[in-house]
Amino acid sequence: MHLNSFDYFRGLAILFIVAGHSCAYWTMESFYEKVFANLITGGTTFFVFISGFFFHHVFYSKFRYKQFILKKAKYVLLPYTLLSLAGIMCFVFYLDRPPYAEVFITDQTNTWYQYIWLCVQYWWTGSILDAYWYIPFIMIIFALSPLFIKQIQLPIKVQFGLFIFLLCVSSLVQRPAHNLSPMHSVIYFFPVYMLGIMCSIEKVRVFKFIDGKSVILGLSVVLMSVAQILIYNQYGNFHKETIFSYEGIDMIIFQKILMCFFLLSVTQKFENKDIPFLKYTAAASFTIYFTHPWILYFFDYLSVFERFNFLPGTLGFLATVPLITAISLAIAVIFKWTLASKSRFVYLSK
Repeated sequence: MHLNSFDYFRGLAILFIVAGHSCAYWTMESFYEKVFANLITGGTTFFVFISGFFFHHVFYSKFRYKQFILKKAKYVLLPYTLLSLAGIMCFVFYLDRPPYAEVFITDQTNTWYQYIWLCVQYWWTGSILDAYWYIPFIMIIFALSPLFIKQIQLPIKVQFGLFIFLLCVSSLVQRPAHNLSPMHSVIYFFPVYMLGIMCSIEKVRVFKFIDGKSVILGLSVVLMSVAQILIYNQYGNFHKETIFSYEGIDMIIFQKILMCFFLLSVTQKFENKDIPFLKYTAAASFTIYFTHPWILYFFDYLSVFERFNFLPGTLGFLATVPLITAISLAIAVIFKWTLASKSRFVYLSK
């Protein structure tokens, strides 16, 4: 059964991703700006939730592990690998601006195997561009699919108990520093993927429960954002170097889970409505995801943002997001026209 509400949810999710990454280039100083920035960052949680939902909704009934992994490797890992190599060639070798050089380049690189090892590190961590860390992480999640099959077969109350326990773990381990550890990210996002699966299993009850609760859920999200600023005086994601150190309770994962249900409560109202922009944005989300970090990188490299640093952070941000989104969508259209039948590698219609 096709769900328009999830098309709209995915369209909004990729806009949050672009917004969150664009926000990093503008300074948010006032309390209200920080609350606003806190609401738009951390959009990765939405994609993890959606991925878990569709694992059950689409794949579970006819699940074949080998075919599932091969398909993900072809349509997710392969484009990621090619774009990562392009990024390494461009940023490391041509522009001589290697990201996280202090982490990956500890000595002079002058032999072929040192260059290969450098490429492997960038590929494994997804750190060549800000958003690319998600692919190594989600491929590990896909590889762990047999565990999620076992989850689906458990009574829903047992699943919920495991989810609560693992969510508490996530709030303690936080996200890895600079998103450089895929396994750390797996531990953090594992319960969110589980939650997506549970919501698919119980979608009728979930949709009924959130129906008419958009205002309550929206206010709860804002209050969680405000609480984080008041308690920690910081906005955005919580990151730390090591899993076992204690550095406070990660509040944004709770806020984003609440926002998942808030966005669902809004989008389900339009289940029978046609919203072309969100449908197209959802279909092109794969291309937008892969291209927007390049656009942001070169805007920063060419000092475009610096020329407008006289603008207040919120105003600069509000101008940046639609511009980056529009360019990414234009690239998606060009890819679809030029690649024709091969456009599935860079353009999602499902």
